[in-house]
Amino acid sequence: MSIKLWLGSALIFCTISVSAQPQTTAKGDTLTPIDFLRDHDAQVKKLLAQAPQDTLSAELRNALKERINSAFDFAELSKLALGAYWEERTAAERTHFIDTFSGIIKEQNFDSFLRYYREGKITYESQEVAGDKATVKALVPLKREKVEIVYNLHRLDQHWRIYDLTIDGASTAEGNRRRYARYITKNSYEKLIQQLDKQLAQLVENGS
Repeated sequence: MSIKLWLGSALIFCTISVSAQPQTTAKGDTLTPIDFLRDHDAQVKKLLAQAPQDTLSAELRNALKERINSAFDFAELSKLALGAYWEERTAAERTHFIDTFSGIIKEQNFDSFLRYYREGKITYESQEVAGDKATVKALVPLKREKVEIVYNLHRLDQHWRIYDLTIDGASTAEGNRRRYARYITKNSYEKLIQQLDKQLAQLVENGS
């Protein structure tokens, strides 16, 4: 898979180069969105430094998964993925969908996350903060072009969390919403969650 195609299907963090200076934001949190990304990246790379080779122990692999995934608001990601169908779900169905959907992301993209942390280079160009929401624009250099990424973040329990990525103008959340809406319209929500459950089970089995 090309880097650009992978960027369109995965939620990513990369090695970062930042020029923005820290500034005080609302609710007493002194981390700007870019500060948050920088700090998160440093913590992941600190863990990776314990295993300079490709082989990871089970303990370190789990620690890396937990650290990488801590940056995302999976509940909001799940809500956006279902769109209008989210409101039709019961509380139990919503919890089930969040668990399954987030599990797929965590399992499916882990190796890609690691590769990009080790090999990728990204420059964060700017940030815009409006109350409890923010966007951070970044550029990823490829051999013949640069890919633009817009990180969409909001505050959750006083901390910035990512809830969507826009890759060269295409929103990950919107892409998931359109794909799932087509499936539900053609089949049903029940069949969708059955397929997602099967996908997650296969990913866990293959990764164990």
